[in-house]
Amino acid sequence: MSRTLWPILPGFTLWALAFIVLYAMQYLGCYYAWDPALHRTLLIAAAIVSLALLAGCLAFQLRALRRPQTAPTAIDRIGVGATIAALAATLVTLAPVTFVSMCL
Repeated sequence: MSRTLWPILPGFTLWALAFIVLYAMQYLGCYYAWDPALHRTLLIAAAIVSLALLAGCLAFQLRALRRPQTAPTAIDRIGVGATIAALAATLVTLAPVTFVSMCL
């Protein structure tokens, strides 16, 4: 893989990790019969941490995009767009933990 493609990867990589971790926590909480209030709190905390990590990644990419030493490339701009899309996807895919029944 070319070194120049790295700006595209972090957003959806973090999204995928967040998705896996959150729904694994959801499964484990149901399997081990965690207290529902604790279970919901942990799921919401994991979703907030995931959104914060993605927002931090976006801030880092935007700061790198605005460096005066180098001109941003098209790949850098695509990477910022992909991270914005990953942030939106994270918000949509992890939002159900706040209101949907956890264990059926």
